[in-house]
Amino acid sequence: MSYRMHRGLPALVLSSVLLANGCAPPPVDREAELAALRQAATAYHDAASAKDAARVVALYDEGAVMVPPNADLVEGLQAVRGYRFGFITTPGVELRFEILRAEVSAAGDMGWTLAVAEITINRPDGPPGSDRVRDFHVWKKQADGSWKVVVDIWNSGRPAGG
Repeated sequence: MSYRMHRGLPALVLSSVLLANGCAPPPVDREAELAALRQAATAYHDAASAKDAARVVALYDEGAVMVPPNADLVEGLQAVRGYRFGFITTPGVELRFEILRAEVSAAGDMGWTLAVAEITINRPDGPPGSDRVRDFHVWKKQADGSWKVVVDIWNSGRPAGG
């Protein structure tokens, strides 16, 4: 290698490093993403508590999968739209949610939330029923920056048969 070619090598290496760094994705503000994820989860809980099926369904991703207790999988947004949400269709149901944990991936494009819901079922002919439901969502950040549910799993916190 000639001295002239060797002398240009550092400039080539520096240019390559600068170009590579210029192409690297910007750093992820995980705290901001976590706040946005919590906001999306709260919007879901508010819509569910308001019994607003359209707002609930709007928070699901196109490829969402629901895993209801003791039932078949519900796969895809069209199936989610057709799902009978018992907390929405059952008269007298009241919900109160609390987010227990939320996490966002290092890349800032996936996250999960774990919440509990205190459910009261007000009955016209007897004492109210109740349940404590555990609700686990996996969320995916969308191209527009919003968060949508891709996996929804829930179950009762009551003992089986209770």
